[in-house]
Amino acid sequence: MTILFLILFTLGGLLGAYMLFVEPFQIKVVEHEVVTSKWGDEEPLRIALIADVHAIKPWMTVKRISKIVQKTNEQAPDIILLLGDYVSTHPFGIQPKPEEGLKPYEKLSAPCGVHAVLGNHDLHGSVGWPEALRKTSLSVLENKAVKIDCAGRDFWLGGLEDLWWQNADITKTISQVTDSRPVVMMMHNPDLFAEMPERVALSVAGHTHAGQIRFPFVGALERVIPSKYGERYSYGYIQENGKDLVVSGGLGTTGIPLRLLNPPEIVIVTLKGGK
Repeated sequence: MTILFLILFTLGGLLGAYMLFVEPFQIKVVEHEVVTSKWGDEEPLRIALIADVHAIKPWMTVKRISKIVQKTNEQAPDIILLLGDYVSTHPFGIQPKPEEGLKPYEKLSAPCGVHAVLGNHDLHGSVGWPEALRKTSLSVLENKAVKIDCAGRDFWLGGLEDLWWQNADITKTISQVTDSRPVVMMMHNPDLFAEMPERVALSVAGHTHAGQIRFPFVGALERVIPSKYGERYSYGYIQENGKDLVVSGGLGTTGIPLRLLNPPEIVIVTLKGGK
């Protein structure tokens, strides 16, 4: 019994160390292909998604964010979308100053621009992050749609305010679209997808961390996924009622600085026209 206890204790300690000091520091690139007639005859669009970075020392330092920026640029995306939660608010580390934590993103580069929305942690439990983000060179979309005309592509990009701490308004945002060109909608919280009109060619979101800790054969515990829909919009490429959504598993941690079977990811979405 003593030997068994020691074995289990050792295995538990190794697993805990892996969740705390190994997996949260990994970065993988995940790719999805979305084919939809709503994209029409536009050239394919290569979209990079950066979500839920959650800056906090020692797990997500400014230096590590710079490495994420570099790796994202290496993917040669046409457009880069930042999906919110730039800061972590858990009590186990030290937040950088907003200006320091956001500065690396200004080195992101893509022909169709770099665009951002705010997340719930930026707006609650931290100070100064929304104001600092608006002062960067990034395009910050808050219930706003902008026309994107680049590299043979002509489409609209919408960005919604945060569902929990702002006033996300899909109708207001879509009303700014003045022609029939395709629409890509970015948001922090994927729960808004349930209300998304079919007019939108693609929606993208973060927020859920795919549950952050996923167990073999079971996946994430539904009660820890921050969505009223549970697993429905928790992760990956989702098709529902003729609509398309991609949800990133994110790069940082929230609540506790642990990840399991769910390494941090940069997401690349290739949006193509088709049936």
